[in-house]
Amino acid sequence: MRKYLLAALLSMVMLVAMMPSAFAATNYEVCMDEIAAQKAVQAQAHATANALRGQGYSESSAGIQAAKATWNQAQAKIEDNQNLSKYTWDDIRILTTTVYHEAGQTTEQLRQYVARVALNRVEDSRFPNSVYEVITQRGQYHTKYATVEAANAIKAQDAANGTKHWNHCKWSVMEAMRGNTDMPKNVLYQANFSQGNGLWQSVYFNSGWFSSTSYFCYG
Repeated sequence: MRKYLLAALLSMVMLVAMMPSAFAATNYEVCMDEIAAQKAVQAQAHATANALRGQGYSESSAGIQAAKATWNQAQAKIEDNQNLSKYTWDDIRILTTTVYHEAGQTTEQLRQYVARVALNRVEDSRFPNSVYEVITQRGQYHTKYATVEAANAIKAQDAANGTKHWNHCKWSVMEAMRGNTDMPKNVLYQANFSQGNGLWQSVYFNSGWFSSTSYFCYG
């Protein structure tokens, strides 16, 4: 009997190991967990400030000011995660792949700008309303950017070369999704020439072995 129970237990362990995706947290769940954690930080900061007030400390005291700063920092993280929670892991993967191919080895600014243009399109009624559809729209980016294989190829290249291009692009994408990119919502075009309804900003890049100018334009 014990042998059969052991065999059944091992089978369950193997089943779980073979199906990790079924138990993986969604990006939404991860963001909600972080929001809950930051709300707990805020509650503690609020309690600390009130305790100091009860002891006669003024609002300008170092302790109360520190508690307020902690509360505000937590609020910024809450807002970041509220914005990020709108997207899925697939959205992040697809846009990270796109950013890599469009501006992967340039600068953090350019990577965020490329990501933000795509997200602006998702939010604009004149374009499709999902990351996948915006990236695969005919004549715009490239259908292959939405494939898992394209993402895996970047990761494999990083592993072979000891680089971190995927991680850098992913960070840029998530910063844009959090709303931390200084680009207006009506900037809808990015290319090596000006288009649309006028130029918002052009960004010159020179790596020493190649150079380019990217034009970010209003739609």
